[in-house]
Amino acid sequence: MKKIISHRYFIIVFLLVIADQKFSVLVLRSDLVTGLSDFAYYLSDMMLNFLVVLFALIAMIWSGKWQKINSRKFKGSYLFYSFLALLAFVAWNFVTFFLFPPTRNEISYQHAAPTFTGATAFLMYFFYPVIAGPIFEDMIYRGLVMTALEKGKKWGLDVLGSAVLFGVSHISNHGWVLTDFVFYMGGGLIFAVLFRMTKSIYWPIGLHIVYNGIGQLLMLL
Repeated sequence: MKKIISHRYFIIVFLLVIADQKFSVLVLRSDLVTGLSDFAYYLSDMMLNFLVVLFALIAMIWSGKWQKINSRKFKGSYLFYSFLALLAFVAWNFVTFFLFPPTRNEISYQHAAPTFTGATAFLMYFFYPVIAGPIFEDMIYRGLVMTALEKGKKWGLDVLGSAVLFGVSHISNHGWVLTDFVFYMGGGLIFAVLFRMTKSIYWPIGLHIVYNGIGQLLMLL
């Protein structure tokens, strides 16, 4: 099995990226979820995405890719890169705020947010968007995708591919709006460059958690 995964890694990554974007959507639109409470519905969505990430982690471990990006080494330069990346996000959000309309993804979330109460509020205001979501997305679009495209690293294909797919993942279920895609692709580009610079999955995950956490706090103010 490990040899099959190693030799067919690119194909497996392709299938997992599709699953990440479509698996939970297809299941949650079926009759299987009829009658679920809001909490059960959103929790099911999170767990379905977790399954995809779990398979992605297994594929990376068995192919030997995970060992290359699992470094927990701390360097001051990596912290500096993360700070620069955060500043890049501030600048990107400032520019796009004036140039682009709100994304459909953002509008959809804001429409649903007033219905979040009790455990659903904790899940959807904090745990999913701030903790689980960033981990899931970085495991797929930095860890999985960029290791699959590492042969094109000298041409920047790993960074570009990661950014493009990250952008697509945020618009595929809300309508294909060019400005939405450019906005999310820009964010994906920043995360991908940080991953390339640090050679560790943990730094982009950490930045992603901080970035989303700030966004959630600002929304609640």
